[in-house]
Amino acid sequence: MKTTITRNILTTLILLLGLTFASYAQTYYDVYLCDNATATLQPQEPNLTNGDKVHWYLGATEVAVYTYAGGTSANYTVPGNLPVGAHSYTTRIESAAGCLGDPSDPFSVYKLPTKTLALSTPTNTTYCGDNSNPAANSSQITATASPASPLPDGVGYTYTWTATFNGNPVMPITTIGSSNGSTTNQNVFTLTASDAGSYVLNATVNYTLLPGNIGVLRAGAGCEVSATATQTITITPKPGKPSISLAN
Repeated sequence: MKTTITRNILTTLILLLGLTFASYAQTYYDVYLCDNATATLQPQEPNLTNGDKVHWYLGATEVAVYTYAGGTSANYTVPGNLPVGAHSYTTRIESAAGCLGDPSDPFSVYKLPTKTLALSTPTNTTYCGDNSNPAANSSQITATASPASPLPDGVGYTYTWTATFNGNPVMPITTIGSSNGSTTNQNVFTLTASDAGSYVLNATVNYTLLPGNIGVLRAGAGCEVSATATQTITITPKPGKPSISLAN
């Protein structure tokens, strides 16, 4: 009886561990398309000869048939207007004699959603320079990316912050502050400058493939998005040291 109970416990633990690891499994795709980006797919068949037909399928639907005539004549270009989400392409070859070969393994394509970017109101729209007020000598702005639909596994965001100081570009921006480096839908920039003046901050966001995702990201012209509005932070100078004189 003891042996049976022990075996049952071990079996249960193995099943639970399997479920736990399965919950962490992620699905990656061969290529990710953003905005109007396209991808060209090539049939990998060393014995293609002129006159062979190359059939291309999206799911179960045939989307193209090309007669091979050397070079890239049988390549298929994925359109840039795919619906958002996962798509699976396969190809098969029909010989000039009419023999139809087996379909290829699927090639996965994921069309990423459009996104917008907005900046929060600064935590301090005005603060004192020269660290004269330790309770308020910096300001934070949060950039929030809002995709039109959830992102797939292994895809995050890359943020680029820019700023001007009294109308002049600040380069590099690390001289006045830093971001928290987040690749989630929110990224925080902390302004720690002390020179008095007006700082106008903006940000852009783009998609990025996170570590472990070995797919390929193709970004169209509109994949990088700027914030809908900039945010301004004013740093005021520390008053000078006064002296005292006799008033009468």
